[in-house]
Amino acid sequence: MKTYIFDPISDDALAYARERLDVVTWDDDKINAPSDAEACIVRTYKIGKDQIDAMPKLRIIAKHGVGTDNIDIPYAKSKGILVTNTPTANSNSVAEQAIALIFDCARKITQAHIDNEKGLERNQPMYLKGYEITGKKLGLIGIGHIGYLVGKKLKSGFDMDVYAYDPFISTEKCESMGFHHIKDIDDIIKTCDIISISVPLNDATRNLISKRELGMMKPTTILINTSRGGIVNEADLYEALQNKKIWGAGFDAFVAEPLPPHDKLFNCFNFVGTPHNGANTYEALTRMGTGAVDEIIRVKENKPTLTNLGNKLH
Repeated sequence: MKTYIFDPISDDALAYARERLDVVTWDDDKINAPSDAEACIVRTYKIGKDQIDAMPKLRIIAKHGVGTDNIDIPYAKSKGILVTNTPTANSNSVAEQAIALIFDCARKITQAHIDNEKGLERNQPMYLKGYEITGKKLGLIGIGHIGYLVGKKLKSGFDMDVYAYDPFISTEKCESMGFHHIKDIDDIIKTCDIISISVPLNDATRNLISKRELGMMKPTTILINTSRGGIVNEADLYEALQNKKIWGAGFDAFVAEPLPPHDKLFNCFNFVGTPHNGANTYEALTRMGTGAVDEIIRVKENKPTLTNLGNKLH
């Protein structure tokens, strides 16, 4: 099955694809003339109407990852093209990234490294004082695969008391995870020491955290976003950080990506930003790549795919 891979994927996943499919890769001149494509794999490459029309034989768009902001799913569906993703392949890696950002903020690790490199007069300067997360209150906004793993790991490893808000999860389901089910997001915002966001970007979540919500947080709150830019209002976040209304913020997702080097958030002592790097691990890249290939193989063999995002549009 003629498959165009528009973004770099891991060596192992590419070898797996070459064994099973007729592959054209991102660095091949043929990638610019995909008229014979029956399938394609994308990570961040944008697949809109023009790209879909340029592939009249296309049967499946396999997303290497979870979010599909870069794919025009309604238009693909109108053309009878399947859109799939790999919804759990990167969950553990992103959860670990969220936890890494929590520790970085709580212990000022990045700032301590920068200042140590510049030169310090003495060890343990008071302005680099951190705090322990053990036994603190963790608030989860969204408890899908990633949110659940963040909560599970921090509850079991650091005895954190986990409070979770997710309008799509029942109280029974939440409590079976070992979390307190919170029905009003404000209760998370007002009381939790650490708040981790794991929700998709849509009309309901855009600017979910803005000036009002940041103003209700405790001065010791650490805010973590590893999902999508736009969920937290970045201008309001800057003001909160500059005025020390919250302890700190660790973000892996921004409205403009990568975050421009001149962005004013970098002027905040209590901010850590990474370039949407949560899923960028050997293990996750291999799982996402082979998972995308497997969905194409299922189409090739006329078998049902594990995911079909077009179904969500009914």
